Amino acid sequence: MRLTIFSRVILAQSAVIGLVLLVSVYALDRFNWLTRLHTDLLTIDTACLNEEKRLLKIFLAEMRNAEKYLVSSDKVYYAPLDRSINDFSDSLAKVAMLVESPREKNLVEEIGRLHMRYYPELSLAVSKKAVWEGVRAELGDGTLERINELIRLREQGIREKMAAACEYTASAARTIGYMTMGGVVAAFLLAFLHARGLSVPLRRIVGEMQRVGRGEFAQTRDFRAAREVRDLVDAFNRMAEELAELDRLKSDFTAHVSHELRTPLTAIREGTALLLEEVSGPLTESQREILGIVHGQSEQLFQCISSILDFSKMQAAMMEYEFTMSDPAAVIRRSVENVQLIARKKGINLRSNLPEPLPLAFFDERRMEQVLDNLLSNALKFTPDGGAVWVSASLKEMEGTGIPCVEVKVADTGPGIPECDIDKVFNQFYQSSGSAGKNHQGTGLGLAIARHIVEAHGGTIRVDSVHGMGATFAFTLPVKPAGDSHHAARPKET
Repeated sequence: MRLTIFSRVILAQSAVIGLVLLVSVYALDRFNWLTRLHTDLLTIDTACLNEEKRLLKIFLAEMRNAEKYLVSSDKVYYAPLDRSINDFSDSLAKVAMLVESPREKNLVEEIGRLHMRYYPELSLAVSKKAVWEGVRAELGDGTLERINELIRLREQGIREKMAAACEYTASAARTIGYMTMGGVVAAFLLAFLHARGLSVPLRRIVGEMQRVGRGEFAQTRDFRAAREVRDLVDAFNRMAEELAELDRLKSDFTAHVSHELRTPLTAIREGTALLLEEVSGPLTESQREILGIVHGQSEQLFQCISSILDFSKMQAAMMEYEFTMSDPAAVIRRSVENVQLIARKKGINLRSNLPEPLPLAFFDERRMEQVLDNLLSNALKFTPDGGAVWVSASLKEMEGTGIPCVEVKVADTGPGIPECDIDKVFNQFYQSSGSAGKNHQGTGLGLAIARHIVEAHGGTIRVDSVHGMGATFAFTLPVKPAGDSHHAARPKET
């Protein structure tokens, strides 16, 4: 089942939020551990170390007063000893409450026992001073040694905890960094998959819409996307189906109407032609002028109807072509001669440049002449009086295939085509938005028909133009391989 866009967004955001929460919980746990360690160092280890140093300081003071008392036997030095006994006992009791390891507890107990023996031995040493050296070495130095060892153990414990804290902090930082990087990568991956799951089908829909804009109404099939996009595709397919039906009805209607108009129009053309030939009797000058106008308009309408019928056949793939080995240069010369009179009337310099030799090609002469007539008529229509139109042909290879072809170009000195309209000139019923073409009438099918004919021959057609500097229409006509064609001499200029 395809997820909806809403579900995808919720899942993606939930995954990102879950990753953030996971990193946050882990970081919070590590910080709590460090906080507890820091609290232990401040409330237990540091306090215990300070108390142990105070214990050492008290006992050193006791030993100094004891030495003075033994030397001078002065009671002044014995009074501080009584006070220090209580201070030492209080301090040792605090240390006993703070120590944790068995070794430290044993040391505290040994220090207590030695200190309890220290003062009775001191009282005996007053009368027997000779035994004091042994007492001092056993009790005094033993107590000092154990107090210093107790301090060293505490300092070592603090250093070990600090080292463990540093290592733990570094490990936690690395883990959080990896989790963060992994979360960022996972978030980007989820975002990419989510965006791709939306952008790819939407781009495809845009492409299908562009195809519809070009008149191609094929429906989109096998489309995997979110449910909302799938609904959009279904609606688009229904629209394309309705547009295809409307386009078919339009084409059928246009072809039917054009066909129905062709018969009476033919009668009007033939009738006016017979009247102009004075078959029914002589005409006055005004009658001949009126009939000439009617005949000219009939011919123009007949050409429009013929173009509409031809285009309808091309769209329905019913246009028939009579392919023969023909001479492209001969077709070009005939087309130039057909419009030579129009060019002279407008004072336009119409020239053709045909290189020697051009190979024979396999094409429909009548349809290819229709392409040239459309291009030349457009060029003469939009070229101002006194301008120039060139027709040229050259032998080259089709881009990307290497197939030999004849490229025919029709260039003019007219106003050119605006850049925004270049991609539209071959569309059906297109009329230029340029000011130069506003007063020129036409069906807008000439270039569309030319494109269909050229593409039916396996060629391509394009236009190059700079607005205000004329336009050049070029089309290619594939030729038979060299072994299947022969060459004929032709003049370069006509």
